[in-house]
Amino acid sequence: TTITIKLPLTLSIIDGLLVRIGTTHFLIPLSSVDKCYEFYHNQLEHAVNNLILAGNERVSFIYLRSLFEMEETPPDIERIVVVEYSNMRIGLAVDHIVGEYQAVLKPLGKLYRKQDVISGATILGDGTVALVLDPNKLIFNYSKTQVKIGG
Repeated sequence: TTITIKLPLTLSIIDGLLVRIGTTHFLIPLSSVDKCYEFYHNQLEHAVNNLILAGNERVSFIYLRSLFEMEETPPDIERIVVVEYSNMRIGLAVDHIVGEYQAVLKPLGKLYRKQDVISGATILGDGTVALVLDPNKLIFNYSKTQVKIGG
């Protein structure tokens, strides 16, 4: 009996922070993550201009639940994952932080090629799929859609 295993050369392994919004898992590359904070949902919901006091500094954040149009009810306590972007620190609001995860990055299909905020996917140990976020493109695209007042 001969068993041949062919692995595509395009697969790469990344270290990431596995997070969850509702029932959907996302992976944020660990090289981008700076710190993580916890906040009550009301604090994030009532934050003016999406700015929150994290530690000793004000951090602008992106509420991923509304960006991805997820309809599930948010938990009472949510997390902000602060990432480095172009000499700035921007927070990504998620429901839960699962932990560090080493993942095999798989490319998305043809239908998702133009989707640049998600750089790929990985299959978790229980068989569920986690989408790998590209924080730089996510923040860049989000900042382009925001209306600048007085500018």
